[in-house]
Amino acid sequence: MTAEQLVLALDAQKQARQQGDAPLLGQILLDKGFIDQVTLDRAVTNQILKLQTALQQANQTLEKRVQERTAELEKAYQKLAELNKLKNNFVSNISHELRTPMTHVKGYVDLLLANDFGELNNDQREAIEVLKRASERLSRLIDDLILFSTAETSSVQISRQDFDLHAVAVETINNNLNLAGKKNIRLWLDCKKQPYYVVADPEKMRWVINQLIDNAIKFTQNDGEVFLRITKDPKGALVSVIDTGIGIEPDKFEEIFEPFHQLDGSSTRKQGGTGLGLTLAKKIVEAHGSSLTVASVPGKGSKFDFLLQEKTD
Repeated sequence: MTAEQLVLALDAQKQARQQGDAPLLGQILLDKGFIDQVTLDRAVTNQILKLQTALQQANQTLEKRVQERTAELEKAYQKLAELNKLKNNFVSNISHELRTPMTHVKGYVDLLLANDFGELNNDQREAIEVLKRASERLSRLIDDLILFSTAETSSVQISRQDFDLHAVAVETINNNLNLAGKKNIRLWLDCKKQPYYVVADPEKMRWVINQLIDNAIKFTQNDGEVFLRITKDPKGALVSVIDTGIGIEPDKFEEIFEPFHQLDGSSTRKQGGTGLGLTLAKKIVEAHGSSLTVASVPGKGSKFDFLLQEKTD
């Protein structure tokens, strides 16, 4: 077949397409007698073989690139895991190292307040009281860091036992009355005034409830309200902490549970803290086989819920 014949066949194909037809180039070559069927079949077969070879080569190249990229990702993941382990070890070691001198500070503050080193005047006592509150806050932060490092390196260890949830709720409310009073926040306990026994780790549940209330007070404006509600649910005891605070945007619900993270991460943020409270609360609740859920309306408030197993007779 000559170049002129190929040009004629292509022109014929173009004209046919303009008329609404769509003939194959090979069929036009056959119709015009420029090529026979055997030659056409051989050419088509040869082209198919070339395409198959090119496809195999492309697949091999792609597979090699995937393997190389996978190896790079695995290496990066291993490096990230090593860095994460180093971070957890660092947090754990530093936290334990801070605990000893912090214990000394708290001990001497208590001795000063007990007048063991002599009588304090009013100004001195007020200053020592400020030191005591600051040392207690720092001690809680250290304990949170230790608990977090333990939770990161292994699963949260819980000790299940029967305890009165109502009594823990009353205790937690009383412990937070002064904090709420500083912002004129009304702190309510909404549950029946009778023992309500559940099966869980009492110390860790006390910590979780206290953390949720502390968080609610922190992000509720002056003259607001915070509720600790305990109700009987078909699936167990439902614990809810409700506030009339600033609320959370729905797309931030997952973000608030990230460690060392606060929604307002600026250096001028109004609220302090390590950003570990909700992270640890979620881990502890999940270690009990439950889940910590959040519902919120920006500008109106938030609600955190989790279920606990009821004690059965």
